[in-house]
Amino acid sequence: MAGWLLVAVLGIIWVASLLPLGRFRASSSTSVEEFERNMDLLAETHRRSPGRWVVMPRKGARFTNPRELNRARLRRRRRQILAGLVEATILFFLFGLFPPLHSMLYVALGLLAVLLLYASVLARVRAAEAARAEAIAARRVREATESPVAAAPPVDDSTALDQITVMERDVHVIVHHSDDVDLEELRAAAAAR
Repeated sequence: MAGWLLVAVLGIIWVASLLPLGRFRASSSTSVEEFERNMDLLAETHRRSPGRWVVMPRKGARFTNPRELNRARLRRRRRQILAGLVEATILFFLFGLFPPLHSMLYVALGLLAVLLLYASVLARVRAAEAARAEAIAARRVREATESPVAAAPPVDDSTALDQITVMERDVHVIVHHSDDVDLEELRAAAAAR
């Protein structure tokens, strides 16, 4: 009887520690107060300096398109799932170390198998994404060498370093000023296609 009581107490502690109860306890008055505080901050910000406001990313942060943003969210979700599996495996292993709860070691073993399977799936997905990114980069390089813009005359070497921007994996882009490009030559090359 005492063994089952210990299992019930540990189960209650486990459920209480894993469930995010903080989200469900927020009252409507707390959210109203938070909204009012945010509106006051916004009003103070607008009073301080007149002019237009432009929303910019943090310093050093890149602009992200929706596809990259979704990929970042997916990566974060995968990382959370992986961390949850690791934590659950360790927790059940620690539960299984106590004599009345040795059966929890089987659960920990099952979770370890799921963890290894999930890690192998993540490794395959990462390898596939890397191969896809390399194929896209190679296709872009191939298209850039075949396009008439790549045949434009290069600029002198003194300003070439300022005009080269490294993108992803050894792909270089040379930016020419519009008055440096011979439009007649580009039109002739495009017409020849």
